[in-house]
Amino acid sequence: MTAPATGSTELHPPRWQPAPMRWHNTPVTWGQSWRLALGLPKRVRERTIMQYLAADLPGQDDVLVARLPMAKFVIVRSPELVRQVLISNHENYVRGAEFDMLAVVFGQGLVTQRDDRLYHRNKRLVQPIFARSAIDQFDVPMVEAAQETARRLREAGKPVDVGVEMTRLMLDIVARTMFGTDLNGPISKIKLKRLLKFFGVGVITNVSRTLRPLSMWVVRRTEKPEKQAGSRLPIRAMRAASWIAAPHIMFELRGIENAVAGIIADHREGRITRKDNLLGLLMAATDPETGHSYTDLEIRDELMTFIGAGMETSATALTWVWKLLADHPAVRERLYEELGTVLAGRVPTAADVDKLVWTKAIFLETMRLYPPIMAFSKVALGEDVLAGYRIKPGTTIMVSMHGVHGNPRIWDRASEFDPTRYLPQNMTRPHREASLAFGAGKRICIAQNFATMEVVLAIATIAQQLDLCLATNEPIRPQLSFIGAPDKPLLMRAVPRP
Repeated sequence: MTAPATGSTELHPPRWQPAPMRWHNTPVTWGQSWRLALGLPKRVRERTIMQYLAADLPGQDDVLVARLPMAKFVIVRSPELVRQVLISNHENYVRGAEFDMLAVVFGQGLVTQRDDRLYHRNKRLVQPIFARSAIDQFDVPMVEAAQETARRLREAGKPVDVGVEMTRLMLDIVARTMFGTDLNGPISKIKLKRLLKFFGVGVITNVSRTLRPLSMWVVRRTEKPEKQAGSRLPIRAMRAASWIAAPHIMFELRGIENAVAGIIADHREGRITRKDNLLGLLMAATDPETGHSYTDLEIRDELMTFIGAGMETSATALTWVWKLLADHPAVRERLYEELGTVLAGRVPTAADVDKLVWTKAIFLETMRLYPPIMAFSKVALGEDVLAGYRIKPGTTIMVSMHGVHGNPRIWDRASEFDPTRYLPQNMTRPHREASLAFGAGKRICIAQNFATMEVVLAIATIAQQLDLCLATNEPIRPQLSFIGAPDKPLLMRAVPRP
C-alpha cells in the first residue's frame, strides 16, 4: 500500500456540505460550487456529462471529487491511477456496491462475486473453457447466427432498428454456443424462448435504472471502511427490497431462474444429450487444485452472468460499430477491402480473427469511444495517495471509462473515430494501458477472447453481404446508463453488396 504523503491535499469528501457537490481539486468558491451542482442536471439532460469527464478541463487534473446527497466518490480518469487501483495496490480496494445490485439479478457469478477466494476458485474452473484454443470450436455457430441476421436484414425491405437486430443476433449466439440449438423436447424450447425474451429487453440497463436508488442507499449505509471491508447488506435482503423497488423485473427474473434451472436439470437427467456447448463444459469443469465441481446453483449463476453481462455489452458494441461505419465511408471501404483480401468470398472462421486486423481495430476503437460499461467503482480499505491526494479508508473510487478512453493527454484527437490507433504497429504501452473495455488487473474479463471472436466474425459475415446505411438524421447518443446503449432506435437500411 502506498504510504500517505505528508502534507498532501485531503481528498476524502466531508460527510456533508451545504453544496450537494464540490470539486475539491480546484479552487472553487461557494458560488461556483452551487453552479456546478445546479448545472449537473442540465449536463445529464443534454447527455454531455461523459464529454465533460473526458474533456481537457483547464486547471483540473485526472482526479475529480464529487459529493452528492446519497453518495460521495472520487473519479479517476488516467490509466496510471487506474493501474494503481486495479493492479499495483489492488489489495487496498474492493468492489463497489453496484456489483451487489447486479448480483441481485445475476447471482454470484464471476462478474459479481466479491469473495476473492470463491472468485479465484471459480476462475480456475472457467478459465480453460474460455481459452482461445477451446472457444475456436464455436466459430461455426457464431457465423451461422450472423448469416441468419444478414438474411433477415436483407429481406426486411425497410429500415430496421439495428440495436434490436444485434441483440437478437447475440441471443442467437447464446442459444447456439451456450445451450445448443437442437434441444430435445418442446418444454426445453419454451424455457429457452422465455430466457431469450427476458434478456432481449436490455435487462442490465433496466436494472441499473430501477435499482440505482437502492444501490445508492447501500453505499450510504456502508460508508465506513469496516463495513466496506466486511459483508454489506446481504444480497438476499437487497433482493427482498428489490421486489418493492422493481416487482416487474423480479417477477420475470424468478421465472428465468426456474427456466435456467430446468435446462440444467435436463442436462443432468439426460434429456439433453449434447455436451459441445458452454453449459456442458461448465457441468464437466473441475478445479485442478481442490477437485471442486460446480453445483447446479453455481452453474445457474454463471449462466445468468454470461448471458446478462456478455450479451447486452456485445450487442451494444455491435450497434455502435454499424453507426460509426455508416458515418465514416473511408473506414467502411477499407473494411470491405480487407474482407475481400483475407476471405476472398468464403465464410470467416476462428483462424481468420487475427488476420482481420482492420476489422478487429474497428471493434476496439468503437469500444474506446463507446465503452461497454460506463464506469465502475472500488472502495478503499486503507489510506492511499492518488496523484498526490490523500485517500481515506471508505472512499469510493469511481473509474470513469469515458474519462480514461477520452483523456486528451493519452489520445490524440480523442473524440474522433480512428481505428488506426488499434493496428498492431501503432499500439504503444500507454494506449494499451488506457484501453479498459475488458477491464484490467485480476478481475479482467475472462471471456474477452470469446467476445472479440463473436463480434469480429459477426462484422465480417454481415459486411461481406450488406452495406448498412443510416435511415435517420436524428442525433444518436449513448444513454446515461450502466451499458450506454443508443438513446433511440438506430434505424438503418440494408443494401446488398455486389
